[in-house]
Amino acid sequence: PKLDDNNNLERVRATISLDGEVVTNAGLRKKGATSRRPLSEKAGFTIKFNEFVSGQKLDGLKKLVLDNAAQDPSFLTGHISYEVYRRAGLPAPRTSHAVLRFNGVDKGIFVLEEATNEDYLKKHFGNGGGNLYEGPWDFPKGAAAADLKDEVSEGRTRDDLTALTAVVMNTPDAQFATQLAAHLDVERFIDNYAVEMVAALWDNYAFVAWNFYLYHVPNGRFVMLTHGINWPCCNISGAPNWKADLDPLNIHSDPWQAGPGFPPGRLCERIDAIPALAAQFSTALKRVARDAFDVPTLLARIDRAAATLHSRPLTGASAADLAGFDAEVGKVRTFVRNRKAYLTTRLGL
Repeated sequence: PKLDDNNNLERVRATISLDGEVVTNAGLRKKGATSRRPLSEKAGFTIKFNEFVSGQKLDGLKKLVLDNAAQDPSFLTGHISYEVYRRAGLPAPRTSHAVLRFNGVDKGIFVLEEATNEDYLKKHFGNGGGNLYEGPWDFPKGAAAADLKDEVSEGRTRDDLTALTAVVMNTPDAQFATQLAAHLDVERFIDNYAVEMVAALWDNYAFVAWNFYLYHVPNGRFVMLTHGINWPCCNISGAPNWKADLDPLNIHSDPWQAGPGFPPGRLCERIDAIPALAAQFSTALKRVARDAFDVPTLLARIDRAAATLHSRPLTGASAADLAGFDAEVGKVRTFVRNRKAYLTTRLGL
């Protein structure tokens, strides 16, 4: 009952077996917002292998995300999106696929995603000790409303985000670029913004300030990091499957069709309104669309995933998920090709 309680944030003890390797006393908790499901259905989880046993890991990882792909029957949205991030020179979680059996019951195919934790941050930035804030959140809500990891247990303060928020919300256009650069890696943020628009990531920061982290690199500046990409454009209400013509130049297109309650990222709006920063974004957008959104690379990633999923016979819920994948994978390939064609025309590549 504790694990199935959506209001409970405590982890329960679990035994995890992956490819024959067994970890006992791992910490298990359900995950997700719109993707959260009861245990009787296909629930997603996060696992902390060191929750109850200090230093315990599985395959070198302290934490692992088990995404139920509730909105993505192709199981591919994260795979291809994170590939674009990496090709653009930005960090992105590693992903794979697995069949999950929960208490002996086949729950189907899941996406395994590398967690954005201290190990991940240390790998990419040399130090994982800085403040990590998680969306959904945006600057107009104020720094106090953001989710700060380990705030109470480690006595963290929000002075860093308070200062960045003041710049984003209050600095006049003439001083904005200079003051922003003192607190944020602006070039990296603009590259992240470009990837979101190129890959049509309508569930991340630019369009709706949703799936992202803000990480304050110790002795450095804030960076924006991606995570939780699991909801493709085909699920936009009223839109055709795999909407490849989402305009990369318009964050106000409201792809959620959710109205004024879900405004786009305020920092992206400010960048768009300042000519020098807008020009920097335009350059990044074309570079990402031309070089990072590479059709042969993305199609090869899809083919590898398809080979993995078909590498052994599946039964039950996993077989049903595989049938769903087979029905969707052609749409994903078509989306990749059509998106590239649209970007080439729209951006004049």
